[in-house]
Amino acid sequence: MRKQPAETALEQLRPPDWDLKELMERLDGDKEFLRELLVMFREDVRMNLEKSRKAMGDCDFESLTRTAHTMKGMLKNLSMGAAANTAAALEKSSRENLQPESKELLEALTKELEGILPEVEVHLAEVKQ
Repeated sequence: MRKQPAETALEQLRPPDWDLKELMERLDGDKEFLRELLVMFREDVRMNLEKSRKAMGDCDFESLTRTAHTMKGMLKNLSMGAAANTAAALEKSSRENLQPESKELLEALTKELEGILPEVEVHLAEVKQ
């Protein structure tokens, strides 16, 4: 029996991860720049999740694809690999108008991001010091 795309994508998901060490290397250790990126991320991720939920509710797969693509890039840039992979799977499933799979992947991405956001807050607090 052939696996459905969402099953395959969900099997590949890992617990929320964030390779902060790799990100800091790319930022040359610039903590102020890290802070700026995290502030933007915190605002953008909530807005993009809301757009995604609205698009999913409206069965607007074109908008969902664009928003998933935006989140994928943002997450990759911040070295948040597992969430970026989930966003990529969401982008693919929504491009193919696969409603159940897209809904499942959006829920998975939301949970992953809910796991990452507290870590972001901790790092924002540390950078302020």
